[in-house]
Amino acid sequence: MIQDVLNELHSRFASLDEGEVASYIPELAKACPQDFGIAITTASGRIYEVGDTRKPFTIQSISKPFVFGLGIKLLTPERLALKVDVEPSGEAFNAISLDPDTGKPRNPMINAGAIAISAQISAHDPLGADQLVLDFFSELAARALEVDQAVYQSESETGHRNRAIGYLLRNSNIIEAAPEPGLDLYFRQCAISVDCRDLAVMAATLACQGRNPITGRQPLSPDISVRVLALMGSCGMYDFAGQWLHDVGIPAKSGVAGGVLAVVPGRLGIAVYSPPLDGFGNSVRGVAVCTQLSHGVGMSLFNQSPQAGNTIRRVYSGSQRTSRRWRSERELALLQPHRDRLRIIQIQGVLDFAALEQLAAAVVALPPQTRVLILDMAHVTELPPSSDELLNRQLRLLLERGLQVLVSRAGRLAMFQAAGQQLEGLQLLDQLDFAIETAENLLMEGTSGEQPISTAADSEACFLSRLPSESRAALEALLLERGFQPGEAVINRGDPGNELFLVRDGLFSTHIEFEALSGEPHRTRLATFGPGMCFGEIAFITGNRRIADITAVDGGRCWVLQRSDFENLQERQPAAALDLLKALTCDLGLKLSQTSVQLSRSELV
Repeated sequence: MIQDVLNELHSRFASLDEGEVASYIPELAKACPQDFGIAITTASGRIYEVGDTRKPFTIQSISKPFVFGLGIKLLTPERLALKVDVEPSGEAFNAISLDPDTGKPRNPMINAGAIAISAQISAHDPLGADQLVLDFFSELAARALEVDQAVYQSESETGHRNRAIGYLLRNSNIIEAAPEPGLDLYFRQCAISVDCRDLAVMAATLACQGRNPITGRQPLSPDISVRVLALMGSCGMYDFAGQWLHDVGIPAKSGVAGGVLAVVPGRLGIAVYSPPLDGFGNSVRGVAVCTQLSHGVGMSLFNQSPQAGNTIRRVYSGSQRTSRRWRSERELALLQPHRDRLRIIQIQGVLDFAALEQLAAAVVALPPQTRVLILDMAHVTELPPSSDELLNRQLRLLLERGLQVLVSRAGRLAMFQAAGQQLEGLQLLDQLDFAIETAENLLMEGTSGEQPISTAADSEACFLSRLPSESRAALEALLLERGFQPGEAVINRGDPGNELFLVRDGLFSTHIEFEALSGEPHRTRLATFGPGMCFGEIAFITGNRRIADITAVDGGRCWVLQRSDFENLQERQPAAALDLLKALTCDLGLKLSQTSVQLSRSELV
């Protein structure tokens, strides 16, 4: 799903031919205008990429926020605050923008501020600053990086304006020693060679509060990461920063080699590489891609829903969680070997772009034998309209893969209420238990060959088959057949327990009603009994009143044993009555065992 989004963005903007490749640094002018790559790295370390994402280019001004963070790490925020302000300048990246009273640069994202910080780092470690900075960037990118010597030489030889800035900073004592070492470090940091994938990992490191999601290492502290992101938000895109924050709404930084790095805090990092620049010095395609991502999938920080924790609440196999539909021995023989071909994913929280990416990753991780998938949305608190198309796309991809997809407890979400929005082949069910039952039926249909699953009792697989032949014959003589219409009540709560029911054909469900935490009445199914199974045995054995309702699902017939006939059987044929009680006790034990499992998993609501 996420890969498809990137593919579409790449295809859409590959033909965008606006802008010019930077030429004021001779080596940068050699870049190919057609180069175009997009990469995303998530907070969990998954990477999606399309296009020229492994094409090397120099980081240029994208180095500035990271060197700002390194400066804070080495020198403290208070020390840097004496040398550089953090106010937007509203001017171009190479403007000589200094406070008229203090001589301080307006912020670290313009050349003057970046040179001032590089000079502080150079003075902090005069002999090792070059390697210190390179090692720091390598830790951010999760691989060893190098300086592009040709670009470094080109920048150093043509960087007269930057040298002028350096000497102005020395004049105001922002740089307290000879400016050349700091300038040289600045030229080197801008000439570090990266690719689009590297930038996405670096962006994700900022998204993860300074922890690299690939290596788990922490090159920046959470506090420093917050400072870096705040500055990127207000100053990262030069004199386009305000418009960027208005249009895109996420912290970002661009470089004149064609890179754009953007961060969705807590979620993911985005990188785009495309050399042609607009009049502000930002990649034309980079701005277009990030703008479309923000509008298309709701990435703006000013349009975020509250969300905490993992999107995936639980994942079950069909063996770990079964329906409350009691199965005949024949059905169980068909179903048991294939239960693990069913997977149930319970989703929670707000299904925004990053949450749907987690869902997509969970789907990709499904075992290859999976044939039926249930997506349970009982704990989804919101599905933003901007996510509808992405979720629809994910569901369509699953169906196209040949999976049978069921969605449960999603009726309150607008996407599943809209007429005509449902995908062909997608099944919606009100309760998870019904979804699991449907999934089990689908698994059996795929394994039962040409013979459909019977809805009538099999004499060899019937509850009565557990009895010795003489006892069975004695009991069968006492049974009365009774038919029921669809939805007709068979047992009502509070009724006397004077009858035992044995299903001949059809399905019969037992329910309880209670008040949910919301105060609204809630009705939940405890079990569904099919042909050959018995129900009503608890009240029948104890003589107590019924504790739950039982209704005919689609109509059906039962054999009924009256209490008076059973009492006569106890007197005339006590062995047959005892055999029945033994069989009922065994059957009841199995049902209580299953109910215990349901309670332990909080499945009853």
